[in-house]
Amino acid sequence: MNESIKLIFDKSAKEDILEFLNKKLDDNGFIVEKDQPFQKVLTFEGEEISIKELGGIQKGSEVFIKNDLISLMRFSKR
Repeated sequence: MNESIKLIFDKSAKEDILEFLNKKLDDNGFIVEKDQPFQKVLTFEGEEISIKELGGIQKGSEVFIKNDLISLMRFSKR
């Protein structure tokens, strides 16, 4: 039996998760450090990431993953 589990979060749930990680959104919807709101978080590729692009956060770290195919493929190879 090949069942896959898929979790989908809406924007408010994503914001709650960011809150637990001491992050928040800036005025443009980019994820930033709560204590240093001018410091945006980065993806594996060193890119800034918005809440719309958030596909996941690597366990045990603060590596943010975009929800596009290339980013997800790169993540799966790590």
